[in-house]
Amino acid sequence: MKAVFVETGNVTAFRRAVRTVEDTERGQPGIVVAWGQAGRGKTFAARNSHAERGGVYLSAWEGMTQAAFLGRLCFEATGAQAPRSSHACKVRVIEVLEKRRVQGTATSIYMDEADRLAFGRIEDLRDIHEATGAAVVLIGEEELIGLLSQRRRVWSRVTQEVSFAPVDEGDIAAFALEAAALDLTPEACAMIRATSDGDMRLVRNMVQLLEQAAKARETDLVDAAMVAAVQKQKSWRRA
Repeated sequence: MKAVFVETGNVTAFRRAVRTVEDTERGQPGIVVAWGQAGRGKTFAARNSHAERGGVYLSAWEGMTQAAFLGRLCFEATGAQAPRSSHACKVRVIEVLEKRRVQGTATSIYMDEADRLAFGRIEDLRDIHEATGAAVVLIGEEELIGLLSQRRRVWSRVTQEVSFAPVDEGDIAAFALEAAALDLTPEACAMIRATSDGDMRLVRNMVQLLEQAAKARETDLVDAAMVAAVQKQKSWRRA
């Protein structure tokens, strides 16, 4: 199975939100919050957007201190070794991002796994946003909304919110065709969606197993019967 990136409805909504906050003249500068259940493609969408549009990409670690967070952010933003103190790191990030803004090359900050951050780190990002106008894109699971709503001064700066919904049958059919050259019937797509609960990670596992089954049968057509047979034979949740 090929590694592919499919433009699902979630991805389209995410792209639109990022474009909106980056458009300082006609858009809505501020913070993007992209949230949803694990496995729905948030990280794939964020990494793809970062690869296409540039910026700073950072993924949170559990228990990350302010020094560790700002040190990593500083390194990703500047490409140079970070200063020793947290304050110096934040100042350096602000200087670099502000310089880029003045030069017309504004830099967005993608913060993945943001729901794992202590709220103080969210405040650090708000400070940087306020000082430079750099768009901040926060990506996380459902808990992220509760975290941000604790303080109005942060939540009021959220201008775009993207809820990653379960993938639909059209997304599943497109992924199977592009990744594995499989032609799924509508019934097969509906069956995969129901059993995966719209989790793109589980959809990917199932398509990988279906590809093997289809090759064994020398066909590229997948119907509901083949899906049922594969589900009985192997644990597609651990593929």
